Amino acid sequence: MISSVTAHNESSLVKSYLLLTFIQKVFERDSLILEESGMLKTPDLYVEMVNAGVDRTGILLSEIKHEFNKCHIRVLDIQQNHSGVHATYISKGNKEQFSMAMPVFRKEMYERMRAYLGLSTSMPHTAASPLPEKHHPEFPDSRLASKPLRFVERSLVTSSSAYKRKSLRPAASAASGSA
Repeated sequence: MISSVTAHNESSLVKSYLLLTFIQKVFERDSLILEESGMLKTPDLYVEMVNAGVDRTGILLSEIKHEFNKCHIRVLDIQQNHSGVHATYISKGNKEQFSMAMPVFRKEMYERMRAYLGLSTSMPHTAASPLPEKHHPEFPDSRLASKPLRFVERSLVTSSSAYKRKSLRPAASAASGSA
């Protein structure tokens, strides 16, 4: 009985680690896009809100890593594909696997992101909510292959000039000039 409880706790730690890692990457990417898009009148306000989410995930990730050290857990590999997120980890010398279906992973990720941003976690069904799996386009078999997760430090993220929508700027300027 104790070993199943321990396995459940380890699995929960790995799950939280995966969710927090993905959430932090999304927040960091979104923060850069908001900051340098040139589309918002007050980007600092939105960037500050998203960066608060980054800070919260960072604190929680450091707590998870501390627990990893106490429980002798080390994540070796993270794979993401159309079916879900999969991790291989070592726990007390034993190689273990963790998998979570993509629809469930997305839903929990979205709910946690709302909480980390200080928003209500009761999810109203809106266009901003992730689409149910049946509404996602089918991918060719070649895209179903697992892809390793790329970890990127905040200072090494690609310049956000790649995210700028230059084609929208003249339209926005023209619209504001005619108002």
